Amino acid sequence: MTDTGNKPPLDFPELESGGPGVPADEFANIPSSRRRHPVLAAAAAALAVFLIYQIHEDLFFALSSASPTELGDARAVANLPPSQLPLNRMVRLSGTADRESGVTIDTAGSWKFTQFFRLLGTRSRVFVSRVPDPIPVELAEKDVFVGRLLRFRDLSFADAIRKHFASRVTATHFFGAAALKDKVAGAAGGPLLVTDLLGEKVSLAATDELFVDVSRPADVQVDLPRSKYRDVATARAAVESHGASVLEDTTKPGDDKSFSLVISFLADKRDQGMSAISDLDPHIRYQPVRTTYPVKVGDFSAGQDGLSVKVGGESKQLRLDQILAIRTAATVQIPEDALILREGDRPAEHYKTIVIAIFLLGFAVLNLLSLKTRG
Repeated sequence: MTDTGNKPPLDFPELESGGPGVPADEFANIPSSRRRHPVLAAAAAALAVFLIYQIHEDLFFALSSASPTELGDARAVANLPPSQLPLNRMVRLSGTADRESGVTIDTAGSWKFTQFFRLLGTRSRVFVSRVPDPIPVELAEKDVFVGRLLRFRDLSFADAIRKHFASRVTATHFFGAAALKDKVAGAAGGPLLVTDLLGEKVSLAATDELFVDVSRPADVQVDLPRSKYRDVATARAAVESHGASVLEDTTKPGDDKSFSLVISFLADKRDQGMSAISDLDPHIRYQPVRTTYPVKVGDFSAGQDGLSVKVGGESKQLRLDQILAIRTAATVQIPEDALILREGDRPAEHYKTIVIAIFLLGFAVLNLLSLKTRG
């Protein structure tokens, strides 16, 4: 008979809890070192989702159609509301590039250059970023652009480009004489906001200078060949002998082919005199004469039949039908709602974005699953 009453207690109580002959797991209550802390798992998943959001525009573009949407004339595109624009899509549009105000952007440390210019008639709302340099002939000969349409403000360097254009890049603007007359009539020499012939609004301060080209219908420039006349005095005598009055010698320095004189006739002698001079030599040519007046905005006023301007302290009356052009150079202001077409940017070039997005999504899902398993 065995005595069990005085048997000492077991040194391993876990064996007792496991039942007779079934040892308990001595590591059951030790936390697994391979489990990530829930805060870290949640943070990692959130970071992955944030990174996916950061590249979602490129991701959507990579998944979009490679066939461009036809938009037609860029001037019509400039008038479309944002809701009707196929943003972040491949598009094709046509327009005349403003080479005068175009810039070339180079990437620091590389030899890659980007041409950056606006399209005329779009009120500086549509720009094109053209990467190839030099431009292939098939692209340079056409005013058709194919690429990705984006908001200008979405560019990483949008603020720098906007500042550069506003301070250093100028473009020539032409104004209608009648429209300018209406503006100065109510401005009293102050600043003007004038719409140019392409529909772009230009702000002009009182000290800004405009150039007014005026025709001189009573005067004409005649070019006489040097092969017939040995010097300008001989040429002058020839035209004066047929009733012309020589107003000025406009012969260009270095011109070894002809003498150029601005002449005028009495009204009743004009046709007869010009015909007689033409008969002197078959190489005689006539050209119209114009005068360009530099006038500050504050020196314009509305006249009865046109514009009144002050030039050199003298007041001149310019009839509207005599004004050929009014122009100025002003800096280019890029509006907040401007668009940019990145020529050559195609969905196929962003396939890596899809791979990165899949990797980040899988990383986020694994971290979220670890939270569920731990719970």
